Amino acid sequence: MAPLQKKARKAYNHNHTQTSVNWAELHPDMLRIISSKLCDFGSFVKFRAVCKSWRSAADLSECPRQFPCLVDWPHMQQNTTLRVYSPASCTSHIFQVPNALCYGPFGGELLMKPNCPMKMPLFYLNPLTGVKTAFPFEVQLRNSRPTGAYWFHSRIDEFAVGKEGLRHVFYFKISENDEWTRKGIDDKLRAVAYHDHKYFLLEDRNVDFSVLVINKSNGAELPSIPFPNSITNMNYPFNYLVATTNGLLAIVGFKPLFVKDLKDCWFEVHRLENYPENPHWTKLNGIGDLILFVDHFNCFALKASDYHCFEGNCIYFISSVQKPKRGSKHVIGRFHMGLNTIEELSGPTWFGKGNSTVNSAWFLPSI
Repeated sequence: MAPLQKKARKAYNHNHTQTSVNWAELHPDMLRIISSKLCDFGSFVKFRAVCKSWRSAADLSECPRQFPCLVDWPHMQQNTTLRVYSPASCTSHIFQVPNALCYGPFGGELLMKPNCPMKMPLFYLNPLTGVKTAFPFEVQLRNSRPTGAYWFHSRIDEFAVGKEGLRHVFYFKISENDEWTRKGIDDKLRAVAYHDHKYFLLEDRNVDFSVLVINKSNGAELPSIPFPNSITNMNYPFNYLVATTNGLLAIVGFKPLFVKDLKDCWFEVHRLENYPENPHWTKLNGIGDLILFVDHFNCFALKASDYHCFEGNCIYFISSVQKPKRGSKHVIGRFHMGLNTIEELSGPTWFGKGNSTVNSAWFLPSI
């Protein structure tokens, strides 16, 4: 070995010896700083599994906000295999749920139904912890099925949507008696948002959209308001309502029936102004620090500043795109409000195989 190489090797060995540390003896404050940046549940769980000191420094009560995952489940199969993909770390996880059907996410849980021939004793399942919570009321199986259940931030804004025959049913709590009630909806119920002590229901009337408003305190129906419709050629809209810290937002999304390129999709965001005196929608050029997540059934908003290395003013969505030869694939898209551009994000190879986008949704994991 040449003298210069020997000198370099000696310097490397010296520096390596000097900088080597016992990771189990890192200062607790340093460990807490590291764990506070783990917005992927898989990374957080692995961090806690290193040793006792790391586990104590990453208490579950101090778990950082988790970045949404993508959950995919088989259609109407009684032995459900849940596949979860984390965009924060580009990793996949599989959870087995025997003898149950999945109806999609519900905040940090999933709405499930056991394999029961007569009734539907629904329950909420946290796939990460295995904890089950009973559904607050019983739904009859005959001519009835749930299409979604929603809960964001607190149990105060808890509500559910079901379908009986051709009609949708809205289940909600009235503040006066704290009891569940139901309201039949003749039109297709596209989305629901809870804002300013009121429920805002987006009705699809085939020719247009309208927003039905229900007072939570007494269940009274208030005057409806129109939904923003700035585009006359609505090839295939996917529209949403979402309550945010910046007010009630309406997301107007468009995509062709057969998408060849994600660039054919785009979004508009409107904010409800001057409600209830003179309600109207104002189109926004941007949403600032907010990130919107939309899928087939639902939409919710988060703040980018609550996460590490994620930018705001974006909309994450799920779509299917035609392959060059035949068939289609599911993709994750991100629409930049400021740039008015769309990009395709990397996703798992299993995403969408054998399923439609109806069986894929954004999921907020709760550890």
